[in-house]
Amino acid sequence: MVNVMKITDRFRQLITKETRHENESNKMTVLLRILSLVLLLFFVIMSLGFFVTGGYSASAGNLLLAALFALIFFASYILRKSPLIWCFIAVTALWAVSMLWLFGPDSGFQLLPPFVILIFFFASYDSLSRKVIFGFCCFIVYQGLSMIYGNRAPALSLSPAAHNCVRDCNMFIIILCTCIAAHAFSKDSLNLENKLIEYNKRLKAKANTDPLTGLNNRSMAIDYLQDFVKKTDEMLASICICDIDHFKNVNDTYGHDVGDLVLKAVADAIRKTIGDDGFVARWGGEEFFIAFPGSNGDVAKDLLYMVQSAIRKVSVESSGQVISVTLTYGLTEYDNNKTLTENLKDADNNLYAGKQKGRNTIVF
Repeated sequence: MVNVMKITDRFRQLITKETRHENESNKMTVLLRILSLVLLLFFVIMSLGFFVTGGYSASAGNLLLAALFALIFFASYILRKSPLIWCFIAVTALWAVSMLWLFGPDSGFQLLPPFVILIFFFASYDSLSRKVIFGFCCFIVYQGLSMIYGNRAPALSLSPAAHNCVRDCNMFIIILCTCIAAHAFSKDSLNLENKLIEYNKRLKAKANTDPLTGLNNRSMAIDYLQDFVKKTDEMLASICICDIDHFKNVNDTYGHDVGDLVLKAVADAIRKTIGDDGFVARWGGEEFFIAFPGSNGDVAKDLLYMVQSAIRKVSVESSGQVISVTLTYGLTEYDNNKTLTENLKDADNNLYAGKQKGRNTIVF
């Protein structure tokens, strides 16, 4: 088992070995190595099959193709990508001609032009017009070969069963190679697409998250409210704007670093207390925003009492001193007859009223 793993690792290292040339992608070279080995094995098997059945000319032809694909494999460690691709295309074209000459048009060679075009499209960084020209040239060559060999008798006379077997084998290997090539590049594209999706998610999360507290930021809160407004005809909601009392004194007395610790601690307490019962965001500075979808004012107020209780337990140490804070809460039940701005203004007015009453209170 260990020996098999070692052989597998060495084979993988051989296939994926970097080229000698700088600034060239190794992906296409690795694909051509894999295809060359697959076709090498295929033509060796076909050569042995013809040799056993007495088809010595066909056996020699298949052996020649096997040798050419072996040369392409070894050349992949020396040549640059572009000449290597053209060598592969040239040998594949020779394969198509030999199929026509030996077995006639009913040999499966019709699948080779699409396969060659697929390889060229994946491998080339040329413009689309050049790729289309290449595809058109493949069509012309295909038509020319069909005209030359279409009405000629095959050079190798086989029984119907043997002929069908050869045709099916050729079609199978072409389809297999096409699948390998398509998988190599579609997998690459899917991986890239998934990475882009994840990257966009991270960017979106970063853009919508307050970097200090980890809460949603004001921009995200506004987006949430705008989406929510569309549903207000169907459900109740309450919104709250709360503010840390005398937070300026904390910054002035202990410094902004300690103030940041207080903001983080308060944010954590609100987030853990509200949980799935609401939406929490940092509204700005020392202000926080809480939305209670599906809750009327009374239910929301009970939840705020729980937040208030959690805030009493929040403390931050600085230079041997324990710092505790309180919050004032402005709560309003969302009124569908008012605009979003007006509802936010109501919550803000209640917050101001709470400060006028002495802070550390919930005004509804």
